[in-house]
Amino acid sequence: MPKPKPKSPRAATDHHRRRRIVAIAVGAAVAVGSVGIVAVSVGSSGTWDPQQLEQGATAEKPKMELEAQARAAAAVLAKRKEEIKAENAAIDRVIQQSGIISQAGPENKEVALTFDDGPSSYTGGILDTLKKYDARATFFTLGNQIGEFPLPMQRAVAEGHVVGNHTWDHQDLTRLGPKDIRTQMADHIDAVTGKGLPAPKLFRPPYGAVNDLVVAEARRAGMLTVMWSLDTNDYKLPAAEAMAAQVLAEIHPGAIVLAHDGGGDRTTTSAALPIILKGLTKAGYKMVTVPQLLLDNPPAAEQNTVQRTPVA
Repeated sequence: MPKPKPKSPRAATDHHRRRRIVAIAVGAAVAVGSVGIVAVSVGSSGTWDPQQLEQGATAEKPKMELEAQARAAAAVLAKRKEEIKAENAAIDRVIQQSGIISQAGPENKEVALTFDDGPSSYTGGILDTLKKYDARATFFTLGNQIGEFPLPMQRAVAEGHVVGNHTWDHQDLTRLGPKDIRTQMADHIDAVTGKGLPAPKLFRPPYGAVNDLVVAEARRAGMLTVMWSLDTNDYKLPAAEAMAAQVLAEIHPGAIVLAHDGGGDRTTTSAALPIILKGLTKAGYKMVTVPQLLLDNPPAAEQNTVQRTPVA
């Protein structure tokens, strides 16, 4: 995705602090079920619908739905405790090897679908499609979005998906110093764990902008930097059929596929996804999370396809 004009380090930090204060306030309101929340109705998309407020609705329905999904997520995590332990061990092995990955090995016919920049109003529909095709995915989320859209991430974990770290507010980390990089990662972790979800073990840098410092800071936080081997180019808004055809033509065992469920108009992604999943299923692929992919298909120690941005 093209990079925006960079902010100065100070401006970026001030902007980040302002957005974090707003998002934390929203998240706190959701957590306590405050009746002062402006938007009060939650659908499968996980977004709050302000129109319901005018119809006399209260915050009780979304609060109860969120709590139910949180309980379901906790139950799934407890049930999968040993599996998660094995997956985390596989992640840790790759962290020790190189700290960064763009694809897994070819041993099994498995691929990992990944979605960046959410959660958003599109996430619920994407979860519906994944569920229909019994597919698992990995969502690299933005911390400042989780307060506004908490439900789909609770639901995602409850349905066997994985939540990864995509920073707090999508800064180009190669333009930041170590302290600000750590803050971007740590604030995201706080947002996720604040909703009762596990601290992410996977990290993806915004714009794919990465250098040795970024990888080192992710490793320091116990996270593996995850890039991709197949880009859907959904941010260019191609026709859904063309996007699906490209993915199905380029797919290979061990592939990590980049798509988006937030950050803009994701109508194309939503329309292409069922075509992609149907094609992958027909071709005999299993759609798994990145942790399961690494466990079942151990990657090569070096990922030469990863292009790193030099440290300025």
